[in-house]
Formats: sequence, structure tokens, C-alpha cells
Amino acid sequence: MCRLLLNRESRGDTLAEKQLVEAIGKKYARMSRARRIRTIRSLSADGAEFIRRFFPEFYAEAFPQTGRSASGSIESDSRPELDAKTR
Repeated sequence: MCRLLLNRESRGDTLAEKQLVEAIGKKYARMSRARRIRTIRSLSADGAEFIRRFFPEFYAEAFPQTGRSASGSIESDSRPELDAKTR
């Protein structure tokens, strides 16, 4: 159902999309952190993609990326001053 509302192009449907996103955001914000994580993890692939797209902070909370940077590469633990000494 969310996909149908979000793929519409007419002006009226854009307003409905904004209202839907706002309502879902408020609902998830009112939940306790544990319940929000449990709910997001139990969503279907389409539901999780919707949350990832419109509420990246809630998605990151439910599916943390440990040991990786935003670009997806593994972060270095070395300090820059040590790297400079080896050059």
C-alpha cells in the first residue's frame, strides 16, 4: 500500500504522501526504542526499504553498521600521526 501511495505523480497524491510519511514518523517516534527496533526488524523487505528511505535514523537504529564507514569501506584504526612517521 505504501508503494502505491509513494509512486503517484499527481499533486493530490503528493500531499497524501507527505501526510503518510509524517504520520508514520510520529508513530515511530512515540514508540520506545526497543519496540521501534523490534517493529522495524519485523517488517517485510518493502517496509524496511520505506523506513530506510524516509527515516534513515530509525533504520540505522534497527540495523547498525558496525565497523564500516558511510562509504561502506572498513574504517582504519590507525592514527594519522603514526601514518606520517612511516612515510
